[in-house]
Amino acid sequence: MKRKIIVAVSDTHGGHVLGLCNPNTMLESIDTNTITKYNPTLSETQKFIYEVYEWGKEEVIKLAKKDDIILIHNGDPTHGNALFLTKQSGRMSDQILIAQENIDVWLQYANVKMVRFAVGTGVHEMGEGSASLLVSELLRNKHPKVNIGVVYHGLLDIGGFLIDYAHHGPNRGSRKWLEGNELRYYLRSIMMHDIMKGKCPPHLVLRGHYHTYQREFLEIMVNEFFAQSWAVLLPGFTLKDDYTRQATKSGSEQHVGMVAFELYDNQIVNCRQFIKSVDLRTKESI
Repeated sequence: MKRKIIVAVSDTHGGHVLGLCNPNTMLESIDTNTITKYNPTLSETQKFIYEVYEWGKEEVIKLAKKDDIILIHNGDPTHGNALFLTKQSGRMSDQILIAQENIDVWLQYANVKMVRFAVGTGVHEMGEGSASLLVSELLRNKHPKVNIGVVYHGLLDIGGFLIDYAHHGPNRGSRKWLEGNELRYYLRSIMMHDIMKGKCPPHLVLRGHYHTYQREFLEIMVNEFFAQSWAVLLPGFTLKDDYTRQATKSGSEQHVGMVAFELYDNQIVNCRQFIKSVDLRTKESI
């Protein structure tokens, strides 16, 4: 199998005041007699998040050289327009355009051959995968030669290497000393289920939703069948707001970034993390 690079991003939440926003996005303000085009104003947090995104993208491009790149966006390209959500813009069209521009920066490179969106949480995707479907359609119209599509739960076969990807999965763990346990049990269950059905289990399992990074590797043997698989919880590109602080019980750390896998001869030969860890506490000295 020819060398390929798989890059996975998740939870970019375009339209969130603390989410990913390409500063070159062009939006429109419609008044009574005029239409004004403008670039969104980024907060300091958004500037930091986009810097991490650009850094990761450039590193992936350097890693790939001239080899093919497959981009997986693992859910929530937009933040949604429900009333309780903290928004940079509540206008659906703005959020869709921001999400499109966040991905379009990858498609300036000819070796990005495929993009797949996994549908995320309904409230963030504006129901029934609407955001992913609209963003992918806009990108297909602009880049007709790139293989772009949307799934709820994907199983991608790359020359025999299987990638199972979906937005929702296990959390990282409720205690520091338990981190990775839930993901490992989750992976073991997937592997054993497929083996007992006479199928080859996925070699890589990708999940998002929790905006935090965790990676686990597992080897199991059932009868005479031996299998090896990786499972990865992907970080996001959004910092915590009031709701996520509550949901995560005031967790003090957040991961921002992406993960890239170098595939060669039906196996992962290199896994690169382009991730920054953020301490969310306000530090004061008196």
